[in-house]
Amino acid sequence: MSVKSFYFSSMGIVNKRGVRGIRFLLAFLLFLMHFISPLPVYPEENHGGIVIAFDDGYPSWINIIAPELSHVGGVATGFVNNQRINFGDLSFEDLRTLQNRYGWEIGTHTYHHFNAPSYIKQKGLPAWVSSELEDSVKELNAKGLKIQSIVFPYNAYSKELAKEVIKRFSSFRRDEVFAADDSIGRDGSIPGTDFDISFYVPLPQIFQWIDFVREQNKLLFLYGHKVLPDEEFFTGTVQSLSARSLVSDRNVELPSRNDFCLVPDIRRRVYMPVKVENIKGDTITVFQDDLSKMSETQASFIIGPCYGIQLSYFRKVISYAAEKLPFYTVSQAVQLMKKSQTRETEEKKIETLPDR
Repeated sequence: MSVKSFYFSSMGIVNKRGVRGIRFLLAFLLFLMHFISPLPVYPEENHGGIVIAFDDGYPSWINIIAPELSHVGGVATGFVNNQRINFGDLSFEDLRTLQNRYGWEIGTHTYHHFNAPSYIKQKGLPAWVSSELEDSVKELNAKGLKIQSIVFPYNAYSKELAKEVIKRFSSFRRDEVFAADDSIGRDGSIPGTDFDISFYVPLPQIFQWIDFVREQNKLLFLYGHKVLPDEEFFTGTVQSLSARSLVSDRNVELPSRNDFCLVPDIRRRVYMPVKVENIKGDTITVFQDDLSKMSETQASFIIGPCYGIQLSYFRKVISYAAEKLPFYTVSQAVQLMKKSQTRETEEKKIETLPDR
């Protein structure tokens, strides 16, 4: 029905049904005003959400993380360096399963995981673009993977690197102590906060972040490397402390030799990795940190693989997030932020228009 015929039919209702028809006509006039208004009307949209990414490429992506996220309706983004996949830590078939069955995004972490600024100082930017960037994407594309995003190894980049990659990708990551945002950086970057055990964030703080981004209509960006069974970690109680040693309430037993990191007090955030030098009986020795300032007697501590996250911890994070926020991949989050920024730009333009 055209607007004109709708108008005259509504007038007929006024003549036949009196007050009821008048109410109907008023409703129609409000409806009509929406279309003749000179200003666009934007609906309120909720861009709050959580974006979780994992770097390098580990078996736990397909064995643990994807199934756990699937249980709560979540997705993630995996940034792979091709050499790790070619060495067999994770297969291209696994990556396709993550992308096609679990709804993950797969991004590039460059081919060999070299430090990009150091590489271009030695060999130049064109060599890095060719061997580390283009070779990575070509191989991943050939294996059926859709690459839209990149993360620099060690999150290390320069202005010239940023300009180069943003020509090809929707975004790259910058490392932040607290990564909550609703817009893309001027250089094309998005934030990220590591929540591995090496940069441990207490659960109550993670929950506060989730509540904050929900209230402020922002996105929370977290990243890690692998999620491991709790048996790969050891939790104990501090009996005594010195500058470089922590004595546990019992012997520290871990299933394998690894690069271990210590969280001296699970109530406190760790801003730099506390790397373990030696474990002997109930005594943990670290390389250089002043443990006496990072914990206290009777506090609970955790020790485990530096690039790992406890499964029980991860489950609590994603379960709490699922109750509050939608999950997004990196490229989905970028699209939301671009849409929001475009809308804000249009609104600002409208505000500058002269009154009619």
